[in-house]
Amino acid sequence: MSESPPPSGMWSHSVFDERQRELKNALTQGSPQAVAELLGSMFQSDFVLGMAPGSLVSKQQTKPMRRLFWLGSMNKLVALAEGLGTVRTENPEQGRTGAALRPGADRVVRDLEAELGLSLDFPDVGAAYGVVVGGRLITPESPDQIYGAARLRDVIGAYVRPADDVPQIVEIGGGYGGMAYWLLQLVEARYVIVDLPIVGVLQGYFLSQALGHERVSLYGEPPADVTLFPDHALSSVPTPFDVLANKDSLPEIPFEAALGYIEWARANCRGAFYSNNQESAAAVESVEQNVVCELVERVGGLTRVRRDASWVRSGYVEEVFLPAV
Repeated sequence: MSESPPPSGMWSHSVFDERQRELKNALTQGSPQAVAELLGSMFQSDFVLGMAPGSLVSKQQTKPMRRLFWLGSMNKLVALAEGLGTVRTENPEQGRTGAALRPGADRVVRDLEAELGLSLDFPDVGAAYGVVVGGRLITPESPDQIYGAARLRDVIGAYVRPADDVPQIVEIGGGYGGMAYWLLQLVEARYVIVDLPIVGVLQGYFLSQALGHERVSLYGEPPADVTLFPDHALSSVPTPFDVLANKDSLPEIPFEAALGYIEWARANCRGAFYSNNQESAAAVESVEQNVVCELVERVGGLTRVRRDASWVRSGYVEEVFLPAV
């Protein structure tokens, strides 16, 4: 698989024609200042929608909407704590609700940081916004990204034996780079992201600002801790690698391209495939979304060893596949 087919369905209409038009125009016009201004406020923009709430929340100024945003953020934070076992899991059937927050949200954050060994404070990049708890900025999507990174860390620990002690990870469709950023706070790794070129612009900006320019390389540059590849350059990705990761994107990718990624992984991944996705198969512009386990079954050669419901996102499924023996 060397090149993806033209975008269709969700990608052609929602992403290109609507959400990312402004950024695309700035890039094609060759205006560094315009691009820098857009990326400098990326987390409050339309073109980050689908990766983060962007303008959907940042432009809502009414008191009820701000309250709902706060409640949603606290719910995600508590769900992360429940998933990692730093608070007890709530059971409304027993008549107690909100127990995790009774000692204070600051305590939830401190216990999570102690468990993970990192700060939950979101990096000061792209005019990010959220709720501040214990002096830490928690963005609307960061608990989900941190959770994905922690689960990916666990998959590496349980199923991967890297040849040189540093796992080689490939993520297909990395959003703005959130899971990569948090994973590299948890473990030493070499991380490759394969994505659409315009999304790679967001990843390059976010990760170089958050991690440091020296730790990020763009396509054609010498490899670094994180290396970004456009989807049409999949054949240039170093293989074999230890882990394939996909979070919240394979269902949306055109079917033939998604199938091609699984076939490529079967041939080149010597360790585990970690998937964190929804499987509603809902139609977008008359195109049904993919279901990851059905793609894997169609390709063959991979065995599912875990299937779990996500702790932090209702309706999402986490699966781990290993090469078939």
